[in-house]
Amino acid sequence: MSTKILRIEKFLNLKPSIWLCGRQSTILQSLSSSPSPTSFAFKHNGSIFWQSQRNFNVNSFSDDFLEPFVDAPYSYAFGRSNNHIIHRTLGQILNERLDFDADKPVIISHHEKLTKSYAEFFDDVRQLSYALHNVLGLKRGDVVGLWSLNAYSWLLVQFACIRMGLILCTINPYYQTQELDYALRKGEIKALFMPGKNSKQNVVNRYSDIFLKTLNTEQKKQSDPSLRIHLENVIVLDGDGFDQGDLSASMSSIKFHHFDTLRKQKGKDVDQSLIESVIPDDPAVIMFTSGTTGKPKGACLSHSNIINNVSFTLRRYLYSMDSIVCVPLPFFHAFAGILGNLLIAISSIPLVIPCLKYDVRQLAEAIEQHQATDVMVTPTLAIDLLTYSKEEKLKLPSLKSVIAGGASVPVELTQQFVDYFPNCDRFQIGYGSTEISPCCSACSPLHSFGEATTTVGAPIDFVEMKIVDPKTRQTVKLGETGEILNRGHNTMLGYWRDPEKTKEVIDDGRWYNTGDLGVMDEKGLIKIIGRTKELIIVGGENVYPREIEEILYTHPAIEIVNVIGIPDERKGEVVCAWVKLHHNAQCTEEELKEFCKDRITYFKVPKHFLFVDSFPMTATGKAQKFIMEKMTIEKLNLHKDKHYKA
Repeated sequence: MSTKILRIEKFLNLKPSIWLCGRQSTILQSLSSSPSPTSFAFKHNGSIFWQSQRNFNVNSFSDDFLEPFVDAPYSYAFGRSNNHIIHRTLGQILNERLDFDADKPVIISHHEKLTKSYAEFFDDVRQLSYALHNVLGLKRGDVVGLWSLNAYSWLLVQFACIRMGLILCTINPYYQTQELDYALRKGEIKALFMPGKNSKQNVVNRYSDIFLKTLNTEQKKQSDPSLRIHLENVIVLDGDGFDQGDLSASMSSIKFHHFDTLRKQKGKDVDQSLIESVIPDDPAVIMFTSGTTGKPKGACLSHSNIINNVSFTLRRYLYSMDSIVCVPLPFFHAFAGILGNLLIAISSIPLVIPCLKYDVRQLAEAIEQHQATDVMVTPTLAIDLLTYSKEEKLKLPSLKSVIAGGASVPVELTQQFVDYFPNCDRFQIGYGSTEISPCCSACSPLHSFGEATTTVGAPIDFVEMKIVDPKTRQTVKLGETGEILNRGHNTMLGYWRDPEKTKEVIDDGRWYNTGDLGVMDEKGLIKIIGRTKELIIVGGENVYPREIEEILYTHPAIEIVNVIGIPDERKGEVVCAWVKLHHNAQCTEEELKEFCKDRITYFKVPKHFLFVDSFPMTATGKAQKFIMEKMTIEKLNLHKDKHYKA
């Protein structure tokens, strides 16, 4: 057993925050080094302990949050830490949390009008685990697909699978026939959880039709004969079930079950030997990349990947014992499915599910009704929430912090957000990707609001980051632009059954190439410049879309902007801006060009402005710029011989 002293200071009559991941800690003593600080000593059995305070004195955190090591003058930083890496599985952590959080409400599904304590949730998880193993015959290493919108059932399937060594393959609920076929084959999925006929989820997709069309269409022309469908069981989450006659003869061996029936099996749990056989380096999830650059790849993450990533990232977000986190993002995405959902395993923070599918009205309603203190969003959702709240004159006084990710965040938006909502004093920007579990950097309490909103922070604990020249692969000097690389406990195991694609992004030294361009300062703080594939070369000059977007966001008429490069006979490429104006705002192309000319170099000024009402987006709110490029070329009748970066 080990003992660790962590200082917790009281300010503004706020209660100190006490968190732990793993086994229960015991307070040994209370010390007082000055009138305001209070110190506690905790004993724990090999599991990480952490605490946070929303209002804080920076000096009191010097022992808990360390500045990263920066190898000046080079752009290399390492996340130093007073904590340790957790060598545990999700099943082990779930068992231990039950000892001290049993009666605390931990899941609040607003749209289902449902609240579950940890004990109730864990009972449901154990019963489903029993059915997965004893009824469906699933065993460690089998892949289970989950094709659904956000609901309590999503969490049950997620935790039941991962704790017993099954690999959860999350499937975008907006997938159509060809995409579902690819996921089933590539993921080698043996059991699929999905909505049934007449499901309430059919408001966004024709699930049963797409499923039956996918299964009944013989794919005899597969380029890779090894990509066969492994599906043996289909579990209908809601709605009506399927009949065996719905399937073609070649797929007639597939068995159908209803979720509610599985949950009512008499067994209470799987044998504990099955849980104990799982090891931290076992695969836990397969998450397909979002498809902003073409065909999805299945990033495979281990128990160790996701547990350590959540634990070290959450330390940066300053959650407290009174925190209630609202997650409107789709669970199939790593931001919500890992950093959001695993809150209930790594800490005792209640998770609010505001809506089945994203709805800004339900989001605002859930924050207000359940007094949510924190919300996890993409920039697009943040804009929606701010706009809706202004229109409805909502101030959401419980909201104290915003965690944003998934895309670059305009600085102007962060200021507008904290200015409008009276108690929102933090707009935290996380950075990462599915392949890195998903976070690699974030700001800590040591950083100012300005640093937290203009950078994506410094490496999280035990993670290395460096910036290299795209051509020479040498580490660049501080302040110079290059590609961002990551190495550490968060790097994925690899792309599922795709060693060649894995080698393209992870080198022999296990450095993962994010594909992003960035700059590092002397504190190890990183600013994102843009995507490598989005770099625009105008007459030999490098132009970064993010820089132009930041300028345009300062124009009062603009609500959303995305900048792309399009072909030009003379300069190779020129800049084009897709612009959505605020409601009732008016602005012309010439006005925006004049606005830019006063603020940026002439070759960065967009040659074309397209005014739009919406943008091609992924389900997680990321702009699909490669689609914008193609649409622009068609609209402007440009030459189509450009080598697309997608």
